[in-house]
Amino acid sequence: MLPGDTSASQQPHPEPEEGDDRYLVRNPRQVRGLLRALIDQRSLVSAHIGGRDQSFPSAVLEVDEDEEWLLLDGSPNEASNRAAAEASHLLCFAQLERVRIRFRLDQVERIEHEGHVAFRAPLPSAIYHLQRREHYRLETPITDSPTCVIGFDPDPDDDLPPREPLRLRVIDISGGGLAVSLPAGAPLLEVGRVYRRCELRLPDQQPIPVSLAICSQAKQTLANGVESFRIGTRFETLPRGADEDIQRYIFRIDRQRNARKSGVF
Repeated sequence: MLPGDTSASQQPHPEPEEGDDRYLVRNPRQVRGLLRALIDQRSLVSAHIGGRDQSFPSAVLEVDEDEEWLLLDGSPNEASNRAAAEASHLLCFAQLERVRIRFRLDQVERIEHEGHVAFRAPLPSAIYHLQRREHYRLETPITDSPTCVIGFDPDPDDDLPPREPLRLRVIDISGGGLAVSLPAGAPLLEVGRVYRRCELRLPDQQPIPVSLAICSQAKQTLANGVESFRIGTRFETLPRGADEDIQRYIFRIDRQRNARKSGVF
């Protein structure tokens, strides 16, 4: 058991701002991996009862992957345990290697575990992993920008032919993902969905097959008044060596820009 409850006056961690869906982990394998890491690192979990200020210190005790539930340590304070058992949900905050984690537990059930109070709940469907940006992101030049082709799988419930692939200009890129410009009027992509039939086409290189997870989309108005949507994506899969090709492109564009600034050409 972890000693002591947090004060009811202690404020919970702030909610991620709108647009932070790029930090939302939905892949079940990754969700389970983050929860197991909390166990391995014996990370302290701050469990907020019903998402309110009232909270108690806890820890993830077990993750059952077959039946898809986890076990959360209870509080030494019985009043907190009663409140948690009656709450609609628990909002949990933790840290992994100084990176913030947030997840919600619904259908919380109070049980006894090794002589102590614990809470059993279904595995969360998603976890906010508020990692700092680990990759340098390059804004691509209009005259030498990559393109991305996003393909669509046929709908098994629809007799119509599959949608034509979208060929879009990449407006920024890093080793972790890219953003594309989607013209106004084009069908929007589904945030949270992974598109597996995609190609990244860097200048003067062979197309690179990639899977892209759609993280965000926002309307933007260009200087000429034309409206479009900025679609932010994360690389779900990259073939071996593709990250090196991306970095070589980024370094080349950076060198050219630095040379222009210094007056070399």
